[in-house]
Amino acid sequence: HYFIQSNLSSQHDITMTSSRPPSRPHLTRELHSRKYRLLAPYPSAGIVPHILPRHFSVIERFNSWVYCGQFFRDGEYFLCACQSGNITVYRVGTGDEGLAMENSYICRDVQWSITDMKLSPDSRHIAYSSWSGNVHLIPFQEGSGGTELCLPLSDALSASYYALCAFSLSFSADGKELIAGTNDGKVIIYDLQSDTKAVIVGHVTDVNSISFSAQTNHVIYSAADDGVLKIWDRRILNESNPEPVSVFVGHVHGITFHDSKGDFRYLLTNSKDQTIKLWDTRRPSQLSSVADAQRVVQRNSQMWDYRQFRNNVAPGYGIEKCHQYLMKKRDNFERAEVDDSVQTYMGHSVSTTLLRARFSPAYSTLQKYIYTGSVTGKLFIYDVLSGDIVFQSKRGQCHSHIVRDVSWHPYEPMIFTSSLDQLLGCTMYNAHPFSYEPMEQESGLI
Repeated sequence: HYFIQSNLSSQHDITMTSSRPPSRPHLTRELHSRKYRLLAPYPSAGIVPHILPRHFSVIERFNSWVYCGQFFRDGEYFLCACQSGNITVYRVGTGDEGLAMENSYICRDVQWSITDMKLSPDSRHIAYSSWSGNVHLIPFQEGSGGTELCLPLSDALSASYYALCAFSLSFSADGKELIAGTNDGKVIIYDLQSDTKAVIVGHVTDVNSISFSAQTNHVIYSAADDGVLKIWDRRILNESNPEPVSVFVGHVHGITFHDSKGDFRYLLTNSKDQTIKLWDTRRPSQLSSVADAQRVVQRNSQMWDYRQFRNNVAPGYGIEKCHQYLMKKRDNFERAEVDDSVQTYMGHSVSTTLLRARFSPAYSTLQKYIYTGSVTGKLFIYDVLSGDIVFQSKRGQCHSHIVRDVSWHPYEPMIFTSSLDQLLGCTMYNAHPFSYEPMEQESGLI
């Protein structure tokens, strides 16, 4: 097992405690802070710049690509999924409790890779998807009360069963519904209590990223290979003729991932055009601009397919040369006629797989950063307001292959990185936080 030494003293003798904060802020203290214009209700407001994660270490070596990984339940658990079909669960302790592997699942019906996985809000189920015609729910733990379920993407069994794929999954806040974004442009909403589903034909190409709004089950965000981010309100949605309440255009290639700031206002998208864009939901694009934007994306996609990059360019290239190639490709893309984003972030590179980007946590950073992986194996952290790169991993202190997924602990200054070099890594404020001990082989790990 692995242990995290939580000695997080800054150069100004400010110490971050490793105990978790209460689930709700102290209302009297918050109102007092607002009245006298003190710092924000978060205790880290004055020390954020001094505790950015900087030191890289390896947590685990797997026997296949690490495709996705994320903290769940206020950072108590970290789950990661591999191309081999394994989902590994780590329990994240505080102080001397450290990090320990709790369970490993060998998933069924996995083709190519597990494309996404989520832990339900009540911690009863893990949902996962793959290149198959089903989304699967498995019990999270023995005694959790969860049952194994199989949710079909299509009502008809056909030869195209393994041509269907859900690239992205999301549970509703109450855990009663699960949504999936599929490679045929659909948004599928499963009602887990009534065992029914609703289908929205939301995009003209692969839906790469999908999520419920954090505050309500009525609002859904979707982003796709057509380069368009859409917001749907189910209260006014006509399934036979679905229309989004808002659209956002500006990318010139497909979107790989989106993340919400959780305030109903700001969203970010990562794209194959080698940029991250920030969107203000109060400043949507005109519906009339979508068709022109999709045509630009289609022409750029025909000029360069990011999935062929590994086979056509990478042999004989180092990752830095690949990165330089992608930066030139970015500069040669056909430009968008309309770009309604409020900020663009450039410096990382996207290729081969659906790289993810996220807002930094509210408690420890006030969400003042955006972070993502890169083709170079590096972790990038951008300042939300200025767009500047405030941190990128140094060569030799990062992964040796693409970092596909990133997850920042909600309270501690550490970022877990899931990479195609078969490593689960951690970038942390203090150096050498882990003592490494190999797992037993029957868990499916090296």
